[in-house]
Amino acid sequence: MKNDNHRASTEALHAMRRAALEVLPAHSPRAVVIYGSFGRIRQKAASDMDVLFVGEYSTTAVRRLTDVIIAYSRDQGLTLDEEVPYMNKVLVDWEELEQASTCAVFSGSPRLIPIRRHPDFLASKYMRTRLFVTGVLAQRTLTWSEDAARLEALRTRARTGLVLAAVDDLRALEVEADEDAVVEYLMGQGISSDNWLGFEPDPATLRHVQAFVERTLHAHLLASTPGVDADE
Repeated sequence: MKNDNHRASTEALHAMRRAALEVLPAHSPRAVVIYGSFGRIRQKAASDMDVLFVGEYSTTAVRRLTDVIIAYSRDQGLTLDEEVPYMNKVLVDWEELEQASTCAVFSGSPRLIPIRRHPDFLASKYMRTRLFVTGVLAQRTLTWSEDAARLEALRTRARTGLVLAAVDDLRALEVEADEDAVVEYLMGQGISSDNWLGFEPDPATLRHVQAFVERTLHAHLLASTPGVDADE
């Protein structure tokens, strides 16, 4: 089953890469991120395929890429997930993705909030930006990119931003923001992953979250300690 999942996810990535090369102009680096269950290689027979294209944005490209996703999903017998409209999640340019990676969208109090299952919320600019952070950049994914270093830098920034948002929320609640508490908070503390930050409670995802929380808190502690090099 695991080998079948890996094969299906890899084939999906290759198919979406071909679509990116065909639809998106070459003067801006192109990237494809398969996320969700396909990105974690934990899909089931009727799972939907979540994919984000990165490159020059245009409404024509959004329509063409949406058609590709729908056609591929139907050919493979996959579920179509339009709860978040395709127009709001299929294509992003690098500048918007860079802005999303700052986690500035999480500026309220508390900074991290559950998703509201309301059409206006799911179609909002906030949801679009949140999805790029919590659904794509912070998750375990399969990726192809013509600028892999740039994409990886955005992933690192987004994960750091989520950790620091969690620290702010825990401190506001007068809870010690140690590694265990931050991991538990990011994992949802009993809130379903679909309604929180998307981190599924499987062992690989838990290790993934633990690793970037540890790195971020360690670097943040060193950076705030006078005379200590954060690279040590």
